[in-house]
Amino acid sequence: MPADSTRRTIVLGPRAHELRAYVGSTAWAVLEEFMQRSTGDCDHVVAQVSIRSLASSLGLAKDTVARAVRRLRDLGVIDALEARSESGAFEAGSYRLAVPVACLSVVCASQPSVSAPAARRSSPARRSSGQLSLL
Repeated sequence: MPADSTRRTIVLGPRAHELRAYVGSTAWAVLEEFMQRSTGDCDHVVAQVSIRSLASSLGLAKDTVARAVRRLRDLGVIDALEARSESGAFEAGSYRLAVPVACLSVVCASQPSVSAPAARRSSPARRSSGQLSLL
């Protein structure tokens, strides 16, 4: 799959599992989408997205995404920024992301790039014993 240059690289921190368990799987997926679509430096991360565009990207219903966004807002992980155009109409949704770095962060220009893992050499196929092997 080709890399999408408009999406940022995100990095899981050592406490990501705690936040993921706390917010739930849907809110976590929405948070990842926010992080990948964000702009700004590492200290001021903002995402300009609509609920509908998030829903479309994730293959979820807009009401499901709205509930996940509300959960993230209630927990203080994201904060809605309300901006108005010159005519006074609200502009597309902007959200300030306040995710603890120990949980999830974006790779910024000042940080070294995260490289893809090195390709592994395949080992000869083993005969299956009919049991599931997780190793």
